[in-house]
Amino acid sequence: MSNKNISILFTGQGSQHENMGIELMNTMEWVKDRYNLSSEILGYDVIKTQLNPDKINLTQYSQPLIFIYSSILIDLFKSYYNKTISENNISLAGHSLGEYLALYFSETLDFESMLKIVSLRGNSMANVSDPNKFGMFAILTKEKISPEIFPDNVFLANINSDSQVVVCGLKKDLENFKDKNKIGKYIPLNVSAPFHSKLMQQSSVKFLNSAKDFLFKRSIYDLISNHNLINYKNLSVQEYPEQLSRQIISTVEWNSTIKNFISNGTNNFYEIGPKKTLLNFLPRTEDINTYPFCSFEDINNHAQG
Repeated sequence: MSNKNISILFTGQGSQHENMGIELMNTMEWVKDRYNLSSEILGYDVIKTQLNPDKINLTQYSQPLIFIYSSILIDLFKSYYNKTISENNISLAGHSLGEYLALYFSETLDFESMLKIVSLRGNSMANVSDPNKFGMFAILTKEKISPEIFPDNVFLANINSDSQVVVCGLKKDLENFKDKNKIGKYIPLNVSAPFHSKLMQQSSVKFLNSAKDFLFKRSIYDLISNHNLINYKNLSVQEYPEQLSRQIISTVEWNSTIKNFISNGTNNFYEIGPKKTLLNFLPRTEDINTYPFCSFEDINNHAQG
C-alpha cells in the first residue's frame, strides 16, 4: 500500500461487549498488565465491571472500558503495520469517544493520562444521565434528511451517513417528533443521556474544568474532530481540552468527515475498536477498501498475513 492515503477510524460508545480483551489477556502478558494498571488507576476491577451487565452500558464505565481495549488494539496495529504507517499518508478520525482513541494513536497523551481523561469524560457525562427522562433515536431513511426539519427541542446528535442520523432530547419531545415526522425507521438506542447536544452543557463545563490540567502533545497526524471538522494539527495544544469540551455538546459530523477523506484521495480505511461499525457507513464502491481491526480473529489474520 505504498504511496497511498489511508484513513484510520476509531469506534465509539455502543461498541462495548463483555468479551473485550479476554482472549488477548490470556495470551499476552503485557495485555494482562495493562488491565491490572487500569484497575489501579480507575479504582475498580476492570474485567469484573466489564462482565457486569448492569455496569458495562453505563457511560461512566463503558467509555474507559472501550478505551482500554482499543488502546491495546492500537498498540498491536502499530506493531503489525509500522511500515504501512511510515510509508503512507495517514489521517485519523474517531466517532465521539473514538476521538480520544485517535488522539492516543497520534501520541498526544500517554496511556495512563488518556485513560484518566476518558474516565473524566465518562463521569462528567454521567451527571446528565436519566433513562426515564432522556432518549436517543437512530433514524434510517432512503432520502437525505435536512437539519432544518428538527425543532429546537430535538437535537441532531450524529450525522453518520446520507441515510442515517441520530437525534436526542427529552423522551416526550422525541416521541412527539416521531409521531409527526414519518421520515424513516426510528430505532431507539440503549442510552440514558442526550449525548452531543446542548443538554450536555453542564457536563461539558465540568469536563473542561479538569481537562485543562492535562498536558497534551501536538498530534503527529492529521486528526479531524467531530466538532466543525477541525484538524488538531491546526490547534495549539492548549486548545485541545476546549475542543474536546465543545465536542461533548456538538453534532458528530461523521458523514462530512468521511466525504472529506474520500475527496482528498483516501480509498483505504481501517477501523480500530471493539466492533466493526464505522466501516458500514462507507460508500459501497469497488475503489473503497476496508479493513477491520476489532477482534482476536482480526488480529490473528493480520499477524499471519
